[in-house]
Amino acid sequence: MNKKLYAIALVAAGLIQVGCSSESEDANNGIAPDMSGDVIGLDLSSASIDPGIPTDQSSAVNPGSSAAFVPTSGETLPPVTSSFSTTYPPENPKQNKSSSSQDITPALSSIAGPNPVSSSSTAKSSSSKKASTNDDSLLPPAGFYTSLTVNPPTATMGGEVRCSFDGSVPTQNSEQFTAAKQITQNSVVRCAEFVNGQAVRTSTQTYFINENVQMPVVALTVNHYDMFDSTNGLYATGEVNSNPGGMNNPGGPWGGGMGGGMGGGFDFGGFGNVNDDNNPKCTEPCEQANFWRDTELPVHVEYFENGSSTKTKTWEIDAGISIIGNWSRYKPKKSVAIKMSSQYQDGRLKYQLFDTRPDAKKFKSFNLRNNGNRFWTDYVGDAMMTSLMEGTSVDYQRSRQVVVFYNGEYFGIHDMRERLNRHFVETNYGIESSEINMVKIKGSSLEASGEDGRTDEYQQVLNLFQSNNFAGANNQQYEQLKTKFDVGSFAEYILAEIYMHNGDWPNNNVRAWGGNGHPFKFVIFDVDHGFGFTPGISGFDPQSTNMFQWMNNNAMDARSPAGMFKKLCENEDFKRLFLNRAAVLLTSYLTYEKVQATVKAMMATIPQAEQQRDQQRFPRNQSRFTWDPTGNTLVQYAANRTQTVRQEVEQQFGVSGEVQVTIAASGNGEVLLEDLRLPSKNYSAKFFNGVQMKLTAVATNGSVFAGWDDGSTENPRIVSPTNGVTYTANFK
Repeated sequence: MNKKLYAIALVAAGLIQVGCSSESEDANNGIAPDMSGDVIGLDLSSASIDPGIPTDQSSAVNPGSSAAFVPTSGETLPPVTSSFSTTYPPENPKQNKSSSSQDITPALSSIAGPNPVSSSSTAKSSSSKKASTNDDSLLPPAGFYTSLTVNPPTATMGGEVRCSFDGSVPTQNSEQFTAAKQITQNSVVRCAEFVNGQAVRTSTQTYFINENVQMPVVALTVNHYDMFDSTNGLYATGEVNSNPGGMNNPGGPWGGGMGGGMGGGFDFGGFGNVNDDNNPKCTEPCEQANFWRDTELPVHVEYFENGSSTKTKTWEIDAGISIIGNWSRYKPKKSVAIKMSSQYQDGRLKYQLFDTRPDAKKFKSFNLRNNGNRFWTDYVGDAMMTSLMEGTSVDYQRSRQVVVFYNGEYFGIHDMRERLNRHFVETNYGIESSEINMVKIKGSSLEASGEDGRTDEYQQVLNLFQSNNFAGANNQQYEQLKTKFDVGSFAEYILAEIYMHNGDWPNNNVRAWGGNGHPFKFVIFDVDHGFGFTPGISGFDPQSTNMFQWMNNNAMDARSPAGMFKKLCENEDFKRLFLNRAAVLLTSYLTYEKVQATVKAMMATIPQAEQQRDQQRFPRNQSRFTWDPTGNTLVQYAANRTQTVRQEVEQQFGVSGEVQVTIAASGNGEVLLEDLRLPSKNYSAKFFNGVQMKLTAVATNGSVFAGWDDGSTENPRIVSPTNGVTYTANFK
């Protein structure tokens, strides 16, 4: 059943209003669902369950309400960090949540960075809008307990309360339980009060029993059958041939927990090895499997910022979920997209998800990533590499490590990541998504993000590359290109891909955004094949391939980034810009010290106990890959990488040697190098010998430029630096 049919089902259940629709973004996966399911986590052996229509609505939490819930005690329990014990009621979450939905953007870290969006608040905020009438008192609040008993919910609007326990949305035919039920393990309970066939009050709550999680927790509630049935489930391989072996056999290695209750456990797909005996149904990428289908299922998402120390859920929202990725879909842990839409609830989540962008508080979607192709090698490779561009003019997807539970079942560590579409720009720049286009470039094909996305303006940029000659001084065609294409950001983007040594590029993993007056710029993403990843791309040596040669061999024409770079290098101004911006990046951003610090910081967010649990659930035992959960392999690769890139740049452009140059500002102002905002007001770096510089003095706070310390008043100016020279701009 596709998204539109699900919408019809939602209307029939009385859970959404007619007229709401969601924008299709990067279509993912389709499936014909079955509405059955199994009871999990509760002592409900006599219950009659009808999961019903696969969608959901939920209520906000109010632990101070009259919900009938009885914490129990008396048994010896293992030590846990629990937000609820035998004391009731717990703290009211409304005392700790802000209702602000305003967005803020921080000061720019580079000239080409995001535009600020004003706001009167800097506190985190979360959306609480619901698509139907909700009541906080149906169920006790979600959270982390040592033990819990749920008493029958009370109908307050003259209807009947029905509940489900398998992740499905309750219908009028779901269970109407009348006796207290003790929750003995992680569980999801969903209840709704029905009046005249319509759901008028709803609630979805995830209860964790004796869990000690030291990382942020994302709890996903989804129809269990639709997601995990071994034949029809979206997460499963499905019946791709007649061989019923592998993980479909009862008592298999995934038979514990919910899987064990299903007579055969989950059929998660393969382990990334084309000859893997663990998935005899098919070999990688197994494109006939269910997990390649183009389907979006309804999901309820609950977020606990501080893991099991969270007093109340930080936020919750109804959304859609789909499997994403390419060959990484074959991994047993799969990447999923969470998409907010008015079809389900609020069209956007209003909350600060990432510490590196405290002003970004409005998200249309996000991903929960399995670490892609690096699933078998490390936890943070791709996220670490792209995050090196923080502070530059190159966009990347911010991320954080979280622990994911599906219907209360542990699914390990995932990388929560910004989703790369037009809404990425809205979140980070404050530009309405309808004003720009995000274009996916693969070889000679172009694909726009969103149902109404367009590629025509990007095609105009390509036409400029293909039809113009950028050689010669004061080239007007080059100046025209700069109005539609961000050449400065492009130079940094190229240098970053070169440094990361990404073999799965430049004819793959390429996206750019812009249009409607915004010059197009590329986003660096999916660099899984960088930093020595093996087994690598055919013809690409993960250790020794010269990236300039790789680009030259893969420069199909001016439509690819490699072809664009080759064309731009006809222009002396661009070559100067590239060499000087490269020097800044290789001094301050793309360095061994930066890699070492970034790996250390990221790994510090994944405690050893969480790593062990994740690896027990998803063993990294493939002989073709070397598993390094410490990140040390990434640090080792960076040891000589900066110097190697410097040498390749010198060879490519025919320059030799380095000069130490200091660029400074005295007073209220700053100096831009090739229109780039430098990392500090008094900046010193090693630049390429014999390369001129363009310096621009920019006054701030009402001051005026008074000239350079060498007596020159030219601004901007072109200089020919020598070793040890300092250029200081004076402001009064």
